[in-house]
Amino acid sequence: MSLQLLEEQLLEELRFLEYLPKPWLPEKEGLLDVAIIGGGMAGLAAAFGLMREGISNIQVFDECPEGFEGPWATFARMRILRSQKALVGPALDIPKLTYQAWYRAQYGEEEWEKLYKIPTLSWMEYLRWYRRVLNIPMQNGCQVTLIEPSEDGLQLTIEGKPSRMARKVVLATGRGGFGKWIVPELFRHLPKDFYAHTSEWIDFADFNGKEVCILGAGSSGFDAAAEALEKGASSVTILEQRQVIPFINKFASTFYCGITEGFYDLPDEAKIGFIQHGFDTGAPPPFESLDRVKGYSNFKVLTGVEIEKVVEREGSLILETNRGQLQCVFTVFATGFAVDVHAQEELRAFADDILLWKERYSESGSLGNAPYLGTHFEFQEKVSGRAPALKHLYCYNYAATLSHGNVSGDIPAIGAGAMRLAKGIACDFFTQNWLVYLQRLHAYTTPEFLAGDYPFIL
Repeated sequence: MSLQLLEEQLLEELRFLEYLPKPWLPEKEGLLDVAIIGGGMAGLAAAFGLMREGISNIQVFDECPEGFEGPWATFARMRILRSQKALVGPALDIPKLTYQAWYRAQYGEEEWEKLYKIPTLSWMEYLRWYRRVLNIPMQNGCQVTLIEPSEDGLQLTIEGKPSRMARKVVLATGRGGFGKWIVPELFRHLPKDFYAHTSEWIDFADFNGKEVCILGAGSSGFDAAAEALEKGASSVTILEQRQVIPFINKFASTFYCGITEGFYDLPDEAKIGFIQHGFDTGAPPPFESLDRVKGYSNFKVLTGVEIEKVVEREGSLILETNRGQLQCVFTVFATGFAVDVHAQEELRAFADDILLWKERYSESGSLGNAPYLGTHFEFQEKVSGRAPALKHLYCYNYAATLSHGNVSGDIPAIGAGAMRLAKGIACDFFTQNWLVYLQRLHAYTTPEFLAGDYPFIL
């Protein structure tokens, strides 16, 4: 099968499913029904889900250049995805929209059978095709700097471009979309030339012949180590606070229908129990990342490390630790993200009014800064009536995990999350404006037949 034939068959499948259905929302010039912030995998899936629900007056905004949305071609440094190759992902249960169908159409059955896992850049190519074949409306180079209430819904301020108005806004902004990178306090006084976070662009070729330290022994830490070693770093050392690197990924056991569909309906203490246990035990690096650095004699991992002092000296950093002194010219933080609504500048008009888990459930502990979301991923008010526009703002990023489970970040359940979001927004549009639709019902006068054509009707 050729890719052209696959596309023809896909479009026929979509016609059978009445895609795109007739729009049903009242139109107003200059007003989007939904604006989606973020054009990566989650944003694309959310857009497709909404279009399937007859909500097509939408626009996706992404700050990255076209074709580089999300992490896959930028800071996702693993060579292959962690997930299995046959996953459905953002295809929303449309067989011919899956990665498998796309790959088979181009390379054939035999190559598919030989494929181990999905190459990361191949996944990015698939997402580019997904956007094109579904004609997802997206504007690149758009950084949304402020979302604030307006008469019609929400106003988006976009740096260097005209503002836009939307009835509803979806934050499909990935792992760091409700917080900030974690940068250890001891390093914050240093010039930025000495460090970077794994979620930034890093030119590892600059480390040829130099010493590099990496803080954090998760998957991103080992991937960064591999990049530095492959680009000729003289030495790479990973520093890990834990005494033992985890080797069991607890969250790998959570991708099944029951938890995907039922997690939101659990009591709060049960949700905390699931997520906290996974965080406490930690996520191990995949063995493929370990294999990638296995043969380098100039690489080591130190566990149980506490950094006590950091000093800049003659263009290098001296790290004083409980396991001795280390010297490097650059430090990479594979330290993840802190959930913090006040770190999201675009949410500053709402930050003090968003209900957080710690304000709803006192025993949420370290997870308490996560937003306490409603049924359809909508933010909820801390004080009822103080920020009514919050019901039009949806958190479809990693911060939704504690409320909804892992349906807004990783590939396996992203389709289920996108359909929950899209159907929820359709429901909200109807229930929040039901009088409009009742009036439409009263005003409907199109006859099914004319009585005069049937004389037996007296």
